[in-house]
Amino acid sequence: MKKRTGPLWLGLVAATLLAVAPAAAAFKYVEEGQKAPDFTVQSLGGEAVRLQNQLGPKALAVVFWATWSPRSRPALDDLEAMLKEKERKDKGLAVLAVNVDHEFLSAEDRRAIAELAAHWSFPVLVDEGLSVFSTYGVVATPSVAVLDPQGIVRYSRAGYSSSAKEDLREAVDAMLGLVDDRAETLHIKLRDYIPPKKATLHYQKALILIQRGMGHKAVRDLEEAANLDPKWAEPRVVLARVLRSEAKKQPDLLPRAEALLREAKTIRPGRVQTETALAEVLGAQGRYDEALAAADEALGLEPAFTPALIAKSRALRALRRPDEAGKAAAEAVELDPRNPVNQAELGEVAAAQGDWKRAAEALRRATELALEGRGEGR
Repeated sequence: MKKRTGPLWLGLVAATLLAVAPAAAAFKYVEEGQKAPDFTVQSLGGEAVRLQNQLGPKALAVVFWATWSPRSRPALDDLEAMLKEKERKDKGLAVLAVNVDHEFLSAEDRRAIAELAAHWSFPVLVDEGLSVFSTYGVVATPSVAVLDPQGIVRYSRAGYSSSAKEDLREAVDAMLGLVDDRAETLHIKLRDYIPPKKATLHYQKALILIQRGMGHKAVRDLEEAANLDPKWAEPRVVLARVLRSEAKKQPDLLPRAEALLREAKTIRPGRVQTETALAEVLGAQGRYDEALAAADEALGLEPAFTPALIAKSRALRALRRPDEAGKAAAEAVELDPRNPVNQAELGEVAAAQGDWKRAAEALRRATELALEGRGEGR
């Protein structure tokens, strides 16, 4: 009897998690070559700071970070070191740190943030309520976006590995004009594609509805945005994600979601968001080998994209390869330990391995995070 009640109990916890805290998906809604959404949040001192007013003469590095993220301080320390180098500062580098510790901050949280912020000379903002976090779709902490003077994202990276450190330095130098012909090598997007204003308005309205947990109401606006601009991939990808979610009740929506993603790949190939969404849709159809291939394709584009790591873990788990799944899930948790979906997948992998104690611990943690209200709809 106990063997049967284990998975049933875990399933009930997972169902509760999905009901109270849909998941989050570097940035799910903001890409290189796109204008970064403007925002105004408060500094630690209570001053309202607007992104548009912080854009540097050449480059502004915006870092989403957290005190609980072991990789955040090294990223910000390295940017502080760059600012202290006269050549980079004189050339026009600026830095903005956006803290995403928790949705609601205690006095102790604020003290911890202030203690770290004292090490840096650049502005440290507090995204209390995680509204900017949700608007951008941050998938790992730290995540960095480097903007040009017009606010266009020229370079972005999730996580902060040793290779990311060198890439960030070289990307900044390329934008400051300190190195030659590095933009193409570093994948800095120098060509912009700006969709029509009417299409953008529909798309933005849809994102707001999704962030409020009303994805089903976003379908019409996403369809309108896609119809108004046949060359714009993003509305198709987001619409496919919404349809995948709705397919839990209407499985016949999955083929349409897949068709939208295939179309998006044709319009704009080489996007980690598209490959990840395709992996999710293929997995939902039970095509696990194809889902694994799509997840690997996504991770080849961005190794720290946590939704792709979760998609890979789910596919591997379905293919009865729990040890490999555990590695992918553990990496996602390391990058973003406060995402309830990452913790839930770690629990599901542990259950597949028959480790009920570890499974219960991970799913308990996932439920706690879900109840805190962190994250966005999945």
